[in-house]
Amino acid sequence: MIRALIFDCFGVLYRPSAQTLMDLVPMSEQERVRDITRACDHGIISRGDYFEQIAELLGKSPDDIRAIDRNEHVRNDQLIEYIKLLKKEYKIGLLSNIGDETMDELFPENERHDLFDAFVLSSNIGLIKPAIEVFEYTAAQLGMPADECVMIDDLLKNVDGAERAGMKGIVFTSNRQLELDLGSLLGTKHA
Repeated sequence: MIRALIFDCFGVLYRPSAQTLMDLVPMSEQERVRDITRACDHGIISRGDYFEQIAELLGKSPDDIRAIDRNEHVRNDQLIEYIKLLKKEYKIGLLSNIGDETMDELFPENERHDLFDAFVLSSNIGLIKPAIEVFEYTAAQLGMPADECVMIDDLLKNVDGAERAGMKGIVFTSNRQLELDLGSLLGTKHA
């Protein structure tokens, strides 16, 4: 029985700007975004045309798209709202291979306490993913056996490490994919 969900930070809770744009587009239009991106990358259309075409697909202004594009990492607010729903039934953890100072900028301390039951940073414990021990440590911080935890990470090697520690694992590619995979694993629909 799954009772805890553990999320990675970069690649999951904070995404590259290109993936953030992709998440905003309906699945039926994602191939169109890829086509527009390829056309821009190959010089077929200008960067200005890229912003205008993406903006049109999203119903936003080109300036809105430029603002998203400027950020190396964009907060995945849609996923954070989903986590708030999941927190009603599951313990929620964060496990990241980053340091305190970076995390302080991303999740202020008061928000950490609201969102996460365990907040594990590799720099604080001297272990990094995909070491089995880091997953075992995180499960212990949640007060759960590893086999009652699911690790959600964008890197397969980290999911493999979690599975070697006895957890279930989901390789994160998009919010929609996570909701489907997690719903299937949990036998529920939280979307």
